[in-house]
Amino acid sequence: MPEAIAEYSLMGQEPEGPWFPVRVVLEKPEPSEEMSPAWSCAVTISPILSKAIAIYGEGSFQTLCLAARFAVQTLDTFLADGGSLKYANGELFEPDVFGFSLLPRAR
Repeated sequence: MPEAIAEYSLMGQEPEGPWFPVRVVLEKPEPSEEMSPAWSCAVTISPILSKAIAIYGEGSFQTLCLAARFAVQTLDTFLADGGSLKYANGELFEPDVFGFSLLPRAR
């Protein structure tokens, strides 16, 4: 079983709903068994995503970068859809702090 190499915790809220814990996990990139010679990295964002998503790249570094960007983009999309995210101390979460160039939000 792959090991988690990066984790991030937040609190999330759907519009008008209660706050709930959000856990982002990136697993260690590994050579892909399904798409050789690609590498894969599983991303879990529970409970926002119902299952882990495999991200593929040409090597371990590219795969890890793409997986991290996917995670941040998913959190940004959650915000664009009316959700709220904050740190445990109550400060609002801003996806821009990660320094990724994110796709434009759909309006």
